[in-house]
Amino acid sequence: MNRGMKALGASLSRRGFGYVIALTALVTFAVAAGMYAFETEASGGPNSYGEALWWTAMIMTTMGSEYWPQTIEWRVLCVFLSLYAFGVFGYVIAALATFFVGRDADNSDAEVAGTKQLDAVRDEVSALRDEIRALSRQPPEL
Repeated sequence: MNRGMKALGASLSRRGFGYVIALTALVTFAVAAGMYAFETEASGGPNSYGEALWWTAMIMTTMGSEYWPQTIEWRVLCVFLSLYAFGVFGYVIAALATFFVGRDADNSDAEVAGTKQLDAVRDEVSALRDEIRALSRQPPEL
């Protein structure tokens, strides 16, 4: 388990995972601060920074919350925040997928996608080469 976690950590660090997490934390805290500063006057707005942070986290995880932005500016920001969150989650899933695909590629016993098809193509090319060599050695027929 320890070896697997170290390998996962090394794989994610090569892909800049730490930077993405740090940027996401910064975006989350900044949006929550902005929401708390500008949406507190709206009816049903957040009563504390903690509530604003909760709302921001729920929007980023696409779970939603009981509060929805009241002003047009914050509705637009909510759309961009959701799009950013989709991008980050897609990045996380892609980083994890490349880790597992890379582990399969390093394992000689694991089948990599398309291996059987590549082997069949190699065999066919080898057979065609043998036929070409055999035909090139025969004298031309008249």
